[in-house]
Amino acid sequence: MTALANKISETPMAPYAEVLRNMKPSEMQIVVTFLQEAMAEAQSPTESPAEIIRNKFQSLAISQETKDLVRDLSLSAEEMNDERTQYILGYKQ
Repeated sequence: MTALANKISETPMAPYAEVLRNMKPSEMQIVVTFLQEAMAEAQSPTESPAEIIRNKFQSLAISQETKDLVRDLSLSAEEMNDERTQYILGYKQ
């Protein structure tokens, strides 16, 4: 085994090293496939919190009742330029 493979004793998998050595090749293949898929999932890019919120606001449906409530609302220019406020008020799609 390579030096990197021998470092398994330094990981949480250390107690399972002997179990892995005593497995049949077909069982080892199942474990390797699981590890490869788990690594791919762990390395996949995740959305930032801002992107998650932006995506939720894009699919937000504004009811007529809500539009009526905010019609006479007084907001500053800074508040009106805020992307979140625009989505909440239905001004930006």
